[in-house]
Amino acid sequence: MIHLLQAAHDTTTIMIAAMTYFLGEHPSWQERLRAEAESVAGGPEAPGVAHADLARLTLMDQVMKESLRLVSPVLGHLRQAVADTAILGRHIPAGTIVFVPTLTNQRLPEYWPDPGRFDPGRFAPDRREDRVHRYAWAPFGGGAHKCIGLHFAGMQAKPIVAEMLLRHRWRLPAGHAWPFGVGTLTTVKDGLPIALERLPAGVGSPPGA
Repeated sequence: MIHLLQAAHDTTTIMIAAMTYFLGEHPSWQERLRAEAESVAGGPEAPGVAHADLARLTLMDQVMKESLRLVSPVLGHLRQAVADTAILGRHIPAGTIVFVPTLTNQRLPEYWPDPGRFDPGRFAPDRREDRVHRYAWAPFGGGAHKCIGLHFAGMQAKPIVAEMLLRHRWRLPAGHAWPFGVGTLTTVKDGLPIALERLPAGVGSPPGA
């Protein structure tokens, strides 16, 4: 149960925190996602985004994937070499436990142009930079041992973020520093303070309307 709670709860919480951070740092993307959420929800007075409509949140899916690329909740994956092999000229005997560091691999410049930049468009249909290598984007692992939470995490995160977008606008405090660190999982070091503003007159209303 402890492992289930850590794998199915903490990782999703970290992902939502990362999405919140990047949308607070990039208000233009926040507005684009707010407009998309309003369109999918059916208007400002709608109760929210229905489960059946989650697949229509395509921009949010791009933001979610880019957030997972930059802030992978799981630092890496353990694998065992099934045969003698070599990696970068170093001999790896069969049976060796190998750690695949997702947190750094997803920022390799040979696979990701300008890897430190928040750019959800990397995952747009006309770019799909994640397809340059089968493990270039692997926050859920890969192959036969890919995490079963790959789709479930989005089913959890998208309605939560959509509800935030439909009801609120937020921004980061002035001078706010990168809040993520490394522990057993990626951690949010400072609780991620944000300035949260209720949207008073429907989705997309300007501040103070």
